Amino acid sequence: MIEKMCRLSLALPESLGMELIDFLQADGRVHLILPSEEQHNVDLADRLLVLREKLRAVVETLEGIAVPASAESVPAAADAEVERILSESFALTVPELEKSVEKFQAELACIMKGHDRLTDEKKLLERILAQLGTLAFKDSLGRRCLLWWVAKDLWPLALRQIERQCADGEKTLFHVHDTAKEDQLLVELSVPAARISAVTEILHDIGAALWTPPPQYAGKNYAESMELMKRRLSEIQSLLKAEQSALVAMRKQWGPRQKAFFLLIDRKVDQYQVFSRCDRLGGVLLIEGWMPQRGLEDFRVRLEEKFAGRVALHSREPEPDEYGQVPTALRHGAFFAPFAVFLKLVQPPAYGTADPTSLIGVFFPFFAGCIIGDAGYGLVMMILTCLVRRRAKSEAVRDVAFVLMTMCVWSILWGAAFGEFFGDFAHRMFHVEPLWVERSQAVMPVLMFSVALGLGHVLLGLAVGLIHGLKARHKKHAMEKLGAMLVILAMVAALMSVRRLLPPQAFPGGIAALVVGLVLLTAGGGIGGLIEAMSSFGHILSYVRIGAIGLSSAILAVAASKFVDVLGVSALGLFVALAIHLLNFVLAFAESGLHAARLHYVEFMGNFYAAQGKDYHPFIYRRKLSWKKDS
Repeated sequence: MIEKMCRLSLALPESLGMELIDFLQADGRVHLILPSEEQHNVDLADRLLVLREKLRAVVETLEGIAVPASAESVPAAADAEVERILSESFALTVPELEKSVEKFQAELACIMKGHDRLTDEKKLLERILAQLGTLAFKDSLGRRCLLWWVAKDLWPLALRQIERQCADGEKTLFHVHDTAKEDQLLVELSVPAARISAVTEILHDIGAALWTPPPQYAGKNYAESMELMKRRLSEIQSLLKAEQSALVAMRKQWGPRQKAFFLLIDRKVDQYQVFSRCDRLGGVLLIEGWMPQRGLEDFRVRLEEKFAGRVALHSREPEPDEYGQVPTALRHGAFFAPFAVFLKLVQPPAYGTADPTSLIGVFFPFFAGCIIGDAGYGLVMMILTCLVRRRAKSEAVRDVAFVLMTMCVWSILWGAAFGEFFGDFAHRMFHVEPLWVERSQAVMPVLMFSVALGLGHVLLGLAVGLIHGLKARHKKHAMEKLGAMLVILAMVAALMSVRRLLPPQAFPGGIAALVVGLVLLTAGGGIGGLIEAMSSFGHILSYVRIGAIGLSSAILAVAASKFVDVLGVSALGLFVALAIHLLNFVLAFAESGLHAARLHYVEFMGNFYAAQGKDYHPFIYRRKLSWKKDS
């Protein structure tokens, strides 16, 4: 249901402004109205914004540090630290906080920089050692080991020239290393000292490049360089392990405190931004907002206890011409609350109109379960959704799981009515008969039942629109809805008279109702009202999808059993049957949810839902924050 709201006006000395704003944020029920975009005393608010972003950067860095699973099992310590700091007064001055955060940020940045440098060096050495593998040659008396990057297609030409150059003397030995680049080779040469310049000239001529070790290993031969690199790599791994342990310890020690400071600064930023935008009049601060009426008396008592009459509070109900400005606050019982997820996909209902959540909670699972209509499918999905809901941490996931569970309950009930348990499996194995009809055989009764459901659902939507029009004293709106209801009922009565389902005496009454309905439609909605009434018949016929889609699902489930008949109780037969049942299972739940939702959004809610409301955003202390900056 839509909460009744009241307009609050609070006046107090400007010196008490921050104290009152802190009270409102802790109370968390007032939707503030901040008409002024002009900022007052923004210096402190700006400094707090800068400090908050510095803290956000620190916390992001600490969050990015890998922590073993066992170390993550102590969230209570972090929560306790947050509660302790938030319960204290804002004793530290902003300059002191800035210095503290900047000092910690500098220390953390220095450690992370060293960590990153070591990590980069480790990756470089690992890449070099993996590339070279084991050297085939070493420097020896009269011979030098050289490494060259050579294009693969030019290496045969260079090799022939080198062999000709060394034909009259000591041979140049070579070993080719494969590389990640398909068009390049890393060639290891063992060259006689006397031929080094000639071989170098040949390789330079074809664009080859001499491989050299990193600068810190300059002056060493390749074998010595590799040995030093291996030794350095081992040292780096030990240093990284020690630094990682130090960073993890830092996160465990400072993470909760930095998060607590971030939450505290974030809270103060919100407060100062509100304080800077409030209206002022001769040293008096004026704050206005909306809140649910049912919490007004409790709010008044708490305000009096806190400020002992130093804050003047005035409240009133909204005027009809203010309804467009009033935020829409929704309240539901425990059973219907999860169905509010349907309204998150559309704009909230306008204040003073109807909230369809409870009606969706009744009819959506009823329609979806009727489309599925298989007790076996419903039972399997019930087990899956129970497991998901038990393990889910997100409230939205838990709500969706609950909606699916209600669909499963109705699917099981409709499965009993249709005698379906994985198609005709129960009938084949245990001779189970349907409690009502077997829908794969009684096609027309099921389709007629679907149309009857549509008739009742559309008339209910029109009735809700009629009641809303009467409450809001919108005469034309009420006349249009009443006229549409009379036209629909008159046409139904005429059809039933023709089919002799009603006595002939009912026909004149139907004609009279039709005339009255057309008059009301024209008076209430004009030509548009007549067109809308005619479209209602299309809406009613649209409910045929309940029976038609359910019928196709039932036939597909029976087809799975037929494959077992044809292929026998064999591995192939069972595999095909299970595959068809799995496909039908997915399609049944996907299509039932999609089409049942469409029937509510278009055919039902279209008769009364006014999606013109404003979201209710009370000024409240945000406890669950993402450390990532909004992009």
